[in-house]
Amino acid sequence: MAQPKKPACPNFSSGPCAKRPGYTPAALADATFGRSHRAPLALNKIKDSMAMTKEILKIPADYHVAMVPASDTGAVEMMMWQLLGPRGVTVCHWESFGGGWWTDASKELKLSKITNKNADFGSLPDLASVDWNDDVVFTWNGTTSGVKVPNGDWIPDNRAGLSICDATSAAFAMDIPWSKIDVLTFSWQKCLGGEGAHGMLVISPRTVARLESYKPERPIPKIFRLTKKGKLDKAIFNGSVINTPSMVCFEDYLDALKWAKACGGLDGLIARSMRNFGAIKAFVDKTPWIEFLAKDPATTSNTSVCLVIKDLSKAQVKTLTSLLERNKVAYDIGSYRDAPAGLRIWCGPTVETKDVEALMEWVGYAHDKVKSGDVKKMRIVVTDGLAPGAIKALQQAGHEVVKKKISKEDLAAGALAEWDAIIIRSATKLTKAVINAAVSKPGSKFRLAARAGVGVDNVDLEAATAAGVMVVNSPLSATNSVVELALAHLLSQARFIPRADRAMREGKWPKSELVGHELSGKNLGFIGFGRIGQALGRVARAVGMNVHVYDPFLPDSVIQQFGATRHATPLDVFRACTHITIHAFLSPQTKHMVNADLIGAMPGVAPDGTKCGNHIVNCGRGGIIDEAAAAEMLKTGQLRSLALDVFETEPVGKTPLFESANFQGTPHIGASTIEAQNRVGAEIAGAVIAALDGSAPPGNLVNKAVQPKFAPAKARL
Repeated sequence: MAQPKKPACPNFSSGPCAKRPGYTPAALADATFGRSHRAPLALNKIKDSMAMTKEILKIPADYHVAMVPASDTGAVEMMMWQLLGPRGVTVCHWESFGGGWWTDASKELKLSKITNKNADFGSLPDLASVDWNDDVVFTWNGTTSGVKVPNGDWIPDNRAGLSICDATSAAFAMDIPWSKIDVLTFSWQKCLGGEGAHGMLVISPRTVARLESYKPERPIPKIFRLTKKGKLDKAIFNGSVINTPSMVCFEDYLDALKWAKACGGLDGLIARSMRNFGAIKAFVDKTPWIEFLAKDPATTSNTSVCLVIKDLSKAQVKTLTSLLERNKVAYDIGSYRDAPAGLRIWCGPTVETKDVEALMEWVGYAHDKVKSGDVKKMRIVVTDGLAPGAIKALQQAGHEVVKKKISKEDLAAGALAEWDAIIIRSATKLTKAVINAAVSKPGSKFRLAARAGVGVDNVDLEAATAAGVMVVNSPLSATNSVVELALAHLLSQARFIPRADRAMREGKWPKSELVGHELSGKNLGFIGFGRIGQALGRVARAVGMNVHVYDPFLPDSVIQQFGATRHATPLDVFRACTHITIHAFLSPQTKHMVNADLIGAMPGVAPDGTKCGNHIVNCGRGGIIDEAAAAEMLKTGQLRSLALDVFETEPVGKTPLFESANFQGTPHIGASTIEAQNRVGAEIAGAVIAALDGSAPPGNLVNKAVQPKFAPAKARL
């Protein structure tokens, strides 16, 4: 079966939810940036949004509407804290957030007379048995269970208690019978696809009477207070919000409200949501292995639609949702963390029905792949360390990940045959013999080598390509860290920082001996001007250095962006520059490229006349510099200083470089920062996940010729 067409918009999250169709940030052009929310322009926007809310939701004229802090959660809790106490309280809940209101009432407010009406996921409690002498807290629609109340018939018009309704995933997509509601809350981020952190509160005259007649003994925080001198603070419901809001978010909400009106108001929004729900229902009706979590069709939500896949395990469902996300079909549609394993697909009004239809075709396609075993768990070995977040990402994608060292002897004996993939850094060497030993074993799984870093010179690319083993790397993640280390070495060379530190530790004060030089005005030559070289080039220009480049692969347009001087050969760069930095890959052509002849050609005198000597930094690949020749040049003084983070042999043993006081070394720590390790891990995990899905990871695939061999009929999606 061919892959179905993907949805145009893969955003099916149940919060924050998809923006309206056609939305762009241009909708925020009229936002009152940098203005007080009390200024007339901003205040009018707040008032307009409240008025439009009231109009679209058909809220009665004598009800009050306000924006309050902390999203829907804040709106519910501010009313529970202020209203509950004079009567008994019943909490009706059948999903996660409703359960939170029960916890608030029983554990935080510690109400003495409280009734718990709850039900398992998929069902409603016995609403007909609710005692309406109590105040009743409930959700209209269970966002995490996909179960809604079918109507308001269970709420009597002559109730003694107040009905306090959390309608965050119902407002603007379900019909609310206002005569049955005393308090209703929601947030912008659900059915209208607005931004988070802002809650909406609607209260009835009965609620106003309670607020003005009941003063709780408990303290009421400022952000919860709706009364002033015992009376309703009407200013809050007339645009004077309790705390400072985001006027950008208000602008976004106004845009959504205008779109809602253009859709035909509440009736049009409900119709859009029902069409989306209908697309899922049509799929469920014809598909035997899937069903709604809601047991009663009359209670099935038309916004947060929860589904159970009957013939897949929890792990397989997770594999299915990960597969949909990696293929950019649907984001965030796994069931809520404490709900039964399955899918939760948002079908609110901002979602397009054609996208829901396309998604369901993909759900069917992905289900069949997972069920048939075409999508299977892969075994990945990590030999040189990897950030915990990367390992977690691989495990969440359904793979088995094992951290272990594999000896050279075991590698040579074909130990990688039992693994689908290996993730390495610099220490593990994947030679031709290692690769061939792995792939030649009967039943070998080995298909992917991932280098958590930029350079892949510890992988025999020719052998990997011939064997059909894909090689991926993470070229983006360590750029900043390597650039900063190279700059640190340049500065240390210029100011003799390592020598000064050693001398002081020996009790010396060699101030007059350590006269350094500025980097400004000096020529810095780049051997290789890729991503890292260019990033360092920007820094070098910022401190006043002149950039010279040898890189035969870059177009002139890139060089010109830096105002750099291009050279035809490495020798030309060395002749022109007192400072050299290496950013090339190691290859037979670049091994020992930097030798006595090149170093001997360096001028020692900067263009500004400063006799600063010659300085070389290598934070690229070891082996490009002939270390024996460089050590000799340090002795003669032709090379004033040498800074290496990478070496021909690592770890470094005895070397003549250590005999020079003007040598400074670091043990291959270019990418050894917290930030780089996290980025490297995330990038390589993404590359591995994509590669094991049978798709080429953009920007990460090193030996592109392998890809056709890697995607047989039964490769992962």
